[in-house]
Amino acid sequence: MLMQETDVDLPGLLPTVLRRTHLSTYPYGRSFGQSWASTLDERLELDDEGAVFATEDGMLLFYPVPTPGTAVLPLEGPRLLLDWDGAPGAPVRITDQGSGITRHFASRRRPTAADEAFTLPLAAITDRNGLRVDFDRDDDGTPVAVRDSAGRHVYVDTDNDSGRVTALRLHNPEDGPDGTTLKRFGYDSDGNLAEIHNSSGLPRKLTYDARGRITSWTDRNAYSYRFEYDALDRCTGGTGSDGSLASSITYDTESRETRYTDALGHTTTYHYNELLQLTAETDPLGHRTSTEWDRYGRMLSRTDELGRTTRFTLGTHGEPVRMDRPDGTRIEVEYDADARPVAVTQPDGSRWECAYDDRGNLLTSTDPLGAVTSYAYDERGHRIAETDALGNTFRYDTDGTGMPVRVVDPRGSVVTVHRDAYGRVVRIDDPVGGTVRQSWNPEGLLLWLERADGGRESWSYDAEGNLTEHREPGGPAATVFEYGAFDLPRARTDPDGTRYVFTHDAELRLTAVTNPRGFQWRYDYDAAGNLLSETDFDGRTLTYAYDPAGRAIKRSNGTGQSVRLTRDIAGRVVTAQTDSGTVTELRYDVSGRMTEAVNADSRVTYAYDGAGRVVAEAVDGRTVTSGYDLLGRRIRRTTPSGAVSQWSYDSVGLPVSLVTAAGELTFAHDAAGRETTRALGGAATLTQAWDSGHRLVEQVVQAATAGVGSGDGSASGGPAVRQARAYAYRADGHLTAIADRLSGTRRFDLDRVGRVTRVSADTWTESYAYDDLGNLTVAEHPAPGGDDAQGPARHSGTKVTSAGRTSYEHDAQGRVTRVIRRTLSGLRRVWTYVWDADDHLTEATTPENGVWRYRYDVLGRRTSKARVHEDGSVTDETFFTWDAANLAEQQTLRDGVVETDTWDWEPGTHRAAAQVRSRWRADDDQASVNRRFYAIVTDLVGTPSELIGEDGEIAWRSATTLWGRPLPGGDDGDLCPLSFPGQYRDPETGLHYNLSRYYDPDNASYLSPDPLGLEPAPNHHAYVDNPLRWSDPLGLEGDEPVRIYDDSEYDKHGSSSSASAKGEIGRAPSNGQAALDRSITRGDTAAADDFRRVGVDHVNNEIVVLDRHKYFTDENGKIVKEIYHGHVQASYPSSAVKENVLAKLVRLKMINNKKKQKVLPPPCDG
Repeated sequence: MLMQETDVDLPGLLPTVLRRTHLSTYPYGRSFGQSWASTLDERLELDDEGAVFATEDGMLLFYPVPTPGTAVLPLEGPRLLLDWDGAPGAPVRITDQGSGITRHFASRRRPTAADEAFTLPLAAITDRNGLRVDFDRDDDGTPVAVRDSAGRHVYVDTDNDSGRVTALRLHNPEDGPDGTTLKRFGYDSDGNLAEIHNSSGLPRKLTYDARGRITSWTDRNAYSYRFEYDALDRCTGGTGSDGSLASSITYDTESRETRYTDALGHTTTYHYNELLQLTAETDPLGHRTSTEWDRYGRMLSRTDELGRTTRFTLGTHGEPVRMDRPDGTRIEVEYDADARPVAVTQPDGSRWECAYDDRGNLLTSTDPLGAVTSYAYDERGHRIAETDALGNTFRYDTDGTGMPVRVVDPRGSVVTVHRDAYGRVVRIDDPVGGTVRQSWNPEGLLLWLERADGGRESWSYDAEGNLTEHREPGGPAATVFEYGAFDLPRARTDPDGTRYVFTHDAELRLTAVTNPRGFQWRYDYDAAGNLLSETDFDGRTLTYAYDPAGRAIKRSNGTGQSVRLTRDIAGRVVTAQTDSGTVTELRYDVSGRMTEAVNADSRVTYAYDGAGRVVAEAVDGRTVTSGYDLLGRRIRRTTPSGAVSQWSYDSVGLPVSLVTAAGELTFAHDAAGRETTRALGGAATLTQAWDSGHRLVEQVVQAATAGVGSGDGSASGGPAVRQARAYAYRADGHLTAIADRLSGTRRFDLDRVGRVTRVSADTWTESYAYDDLGNLTVAEHPAPGGDDAQGPARHSGTKVTSAGRTSYEHDAQGRVTRVIRRTLSGLRRVWTYVWDADDHLTEATTPENGVWRYRYDVLGRRTSKARVHEDGSVTDETFFTWDAANLAEQQTLRDGVVETDTWDWEPGTHRAAAQVRSRWRADDDQASVNRRFYAIVTDLVGTPSELIGEDGEIAWRSATTLWGRPLPGGDDGDLCPLSFPGQYRDPETGLHYNLSRYYDPDNASYLSPDPLGLEPAPNHHAYVDNPLRWSDPLGLEGDEPVRIYDDSEYDKHGSSSSASAKGEIGRAPSNGQAALDRSITRGDTAAADDFRRVGVDHVNNEIVVLDRHKYFTDENGKIVKEIYHGHVQASYPSSAVKENVLAKLVRLKMINNKKKQKVLPPPCDG
């Protein structure tokens, strides 16, 4: 049995990390009892036959006698070099060439002739830059302190008689001369480590048998688990106090097989070779994965049940130099003499290159197109500058650990960071004078955060570090969490008292979520842990099927509509066929990028540049082309109509200008990167003001000149105010009022969870009520035509069944199929909807506008809509062209006139910046094109508020209810059909197309359930809780921030420099961005951690812990961009990734199961 713990983890270029590992077969421990290996116990034992290196994870490496001045490798195991210069008393060194980390071993005493063996304890750890972690010991070798180059000091308290560690304390002047106690340790009468106390004061308890093997642990919440062993010290089983993770293990030494039977009776078989390397694993379904290793434990190949083999070729030092994939493609890596990667060649021949200085610091990185990023360091190896391919330089001041404390961007804006003794950020001073403060507990959990505007957010935890309470700034109540076995969330109670309960099976997989009404969302799994079916709160059941490699090959929805997937040898979906016979085909290039996707309605093709960026995307021949600068920012776009947009940026990547043939915009930002001025051509200017919390408080639109008799109070010929808005907020950031020059003041009453219950305007009011599931139950407003759906609403679970005089019918998939409105005169007006197996609305029949047909591409984007007449003829057809997930262009032919609308979007957002309307005669090749340019002013979340014409006047403005229903007196949607971010108004149905779904503003909900299930929100039909603060641009989940992986400010923090002797624990991810792109919040939705995520990278089979160290907000104070760094640990579960997270990864089909932890490729459902 193996148990790993980390007692100290102080970040830095060379982190100070103290670990412990218990092995039931290990009797050589010292500092924490005989069965525990530890960092403090790392040592070399020397005798006439050579040396034995005892590592912190319990490994023993045997070395031959070293020859002075030369290095030797261990007889077996990781290739760690041992060298000694031959001088008497000189340290012996062990170096990991890959990480550049060297361990120094020395003794305070000299050997005597009577010594049969001589022990050299670990004296120091150094890196190539000369940074050090020193281990101070007394004359007997007992550790007394650990010190690093930054001056951090960890005191090691030990028992005077036994020398066992009793406490670890961090020198922290703020806590007095004794510092801060990080951990306290207690021992039983046999000297076994029996209690580990953290800052809660409560112990984690361990019990042992007479052989020093752990027989049980009891956590600080009183949950316990016990183990059983055989005479050979092998663990034969275990069980939790409630039966969780009960298991039995049998060993067949003759056939070298181990059989593990889990709590549900399912058996996995492991086969080993003569070197005890795992060579085959057979899951409970009989599917076998085989692995081949070299004698030193380095992987040479892996073959799955389907015979797909990935092979690795190793270099001189054992480094992987080539990976041959099952589809015949390969990736090649070149290294320098110190085993550092200097070039990676992808299957398409693109080549990424790196160069280092003589200390191993990265000097340059070059992409396949020749763009070079360079880095500079001080004499300590601290990164002090980073210069991008365009010559823009960020400069850093660092503390003693190498972490940044001051960042100066290329514009001269300065951010100052203050850290505590642990290296955690406790204060951030922004470039405009704002200060954010935060506090942590000794375990590194955030306790409170005080924003620049004084708002304070707080978190509380139990003794195990589980989040138990979260309180928003000024919030009247908190969100409360409860936990059960293995720290799994058991319940969540929201500020309004609604409570969700979570049930797990004995294998810790989530099996049910119970909502406040007692309805359950249930999950069922097969013996291998694959999700077989889920039944939602409304009784809809989805089913899934898998191939022997664990990849999804079929899914069926609630109505029985099915989609079957076939995959190529690389695991990519190549066809998707519905039970109605429609087929989708997908094709890829050698790098695995999609190049063509064809279904019955459309054909999509992609072309890429050498860096993998999309340079052309064509849908049915309508092509959007893109050009990029050296930093990968798009600077040019051309749409099918020939409209060209050009963007330019400043030195930190903020937009400076948008230039089109019809008009242009220019942008100005303050030192904090907030937009302050936008020139709308030469005709008008938008100015914006912000508060200290980075929330937008004012917008003013001024025309360049006032017309005679304009009536706005301005002097003739001077700037004229055309629109002005002021925003007010409550402490938690929710909007409470808008003072609008044109429409007056609106005030918003909010409930405890931030939902709007009343809108009080100068000339109208709106009232809303919600049930405990978040359904809109009452809506009263003055929108014309909306009275049919006003009044009390009824729901079946999360599906609306009636609202006022309107009733709704659903199919078994939970999709609206029929809407009946009863008029006051007694008439019935009926709408019907038809859906395909992918939940696309394909046809709508309306009482006044006839029948409409909708078509979609393979990515689910609507490519056209048209009115279909009884004779089959088509009119009013509109074609849509997409720019990734944003609508780039629409084109309609009506009465012989072609009308095209083109939209430009603020880079990286779903916020429209400009619209160009073009018109020309379809039958006249020589006809001139009439183009009109409109600048778009948006509200806090990105919904268009006004369109400003080329003359500086307001050409269109939005006037809707809270949930998007048009109000009387407002402009119609003909000029601007855009609604909430990602939404497009369809006048023929009154619905809003929202990319993945259709939204109904009458009841603030979607017509179909969320394809992501329960993951985004507890109500999978409802729109966001508050549309003044949140949006859902994709129709999937509330708008997520852009997440970027960048560990440049941390350099080697969390990288291989903190690795164990195996070079595994705490290393940097192979592809951090890939892992971040497929990441989830740490923990179930019940207890999401906003600051830490867990991601997976299927190419490198890595589970990655990702920590957010920087973020940016928008006008609403909402986070829109996050910067993360990350690390990979040797094994999971761990302190950062607990059992509930692994269960969640399984449920989301990101890994195959919690034991094997094989990362699955991302699904593609065609």
